[in-house]
Amino acid sequence: MSSIITAERLVRLAYKYPRLHDVWYLIATACLTVVNQPQEIPKIYHFALRQQLLVTPEETESLLTDRYLIQLAQDSISSSKKYQDLTAVGVNLPDILIPHNYYQNLPLKFKFGKNGDINQFQDKLTSRFREVILKSIALSGLPKAINALMILKSVTPTNLKSGITPERPCIVRPGHIPSANIISEDLNGTKFDENDTSIDTIDGPISQASINVQQITSDLVRGSKMWNSIYRNKINTRVKNQMLTAYPDLWYFAYHNVYSPLLSFTKIINAKETSMCVVACLIPQDVNPQLKGHLKGAINNGATKEELNDIRSMVFDICDWSGGIKWKGGKDAVAKL
Repeated sequence: MSSIITAERLVRLAYKYPRLHDVWYLIATACLTVVNQPQEIPKIYHFALRQQLLVTPEETESLLTDRYLIQLAQDSISSSKKYQDLTAVGVNLPDILIPHNYYQNLPLKFKFGKNGDINQFQDKLTSRFREVILKSIALSGLPKAINALMILKSVTPTNLKSGITPERPCIVRPGHIPSANIISEDLNGTKFDENDTSIDTIDGPISQASINVQQITSDLVRGSKMWNSIYRNKINTRVKNQMLTAYPDLWYFAYHNVYSPLLSFTKIINAKETSMCVVACLIPQDVNPQLKGHLKGAINNGATKEELNDIRSMVFDICDWSGGIKWKGGKDAVAKL
């Protein structure tokens, strides 16, 4: 299989669109997940870990051909392959930094001076990669997201790997089954006998006390606000009713399982960034009715027309490089503002 993301293309993704400087890697990762090219994501990840340590430039055109940035991109491609090989033999993966021999040659200065600051920044950056792939489940399905996250894990430095505690507060808190009659009280103040209600699951025993009603309520309110921020001026209820009449379960699944716990969670990727990534996921799939709504939704969540046009161009680039992606009526028929 020929390589899709080359060093020159990495630099193009990072610097061709200055408006997307802080999110280009999210857009690229979302698109690569949707078009089923997850093997290219490690290259994006290793380059972003280094590239995002550099200051945001005022002028980017000259950077597209800068020999040292291209070499840094090539080193990132090489390190992503090396890390996959190290993972295969069970070796701890070292940190990813910019080599000292680049310090005097790169055309951009560094943002950070302390290793602690760099580690914290790269940890947050890594979380953003995981989160955009997770959110892509809503747009392109679970299998592609699983494959992308597993590949990402194989090239993630050991000290940046995720723990076992989820980022989202759980709506169910499994615990052990008690061996004696124990009267407990749930979050609503209702008393019950845990022995009568405990049931074993793949995630551990649960009972009525395991249900976090407060978190369920919080998620549903947050999901409703996210929905209403995307669809405004009575469009929110119109789209809801269209989904309800198509199949009631469609609406309730989207609201209870997609918008509430998944898309509306903005601790790692905010609402604007989420909307931008949704657009990046929809463009390759030739689904204009949904794309039209989310283009307007992205504007409602703070994106600009110029940013969305840049996302469109970047996604078209990745689709062209990947090959085999076509749209009914061609690219000009793809919805835009």
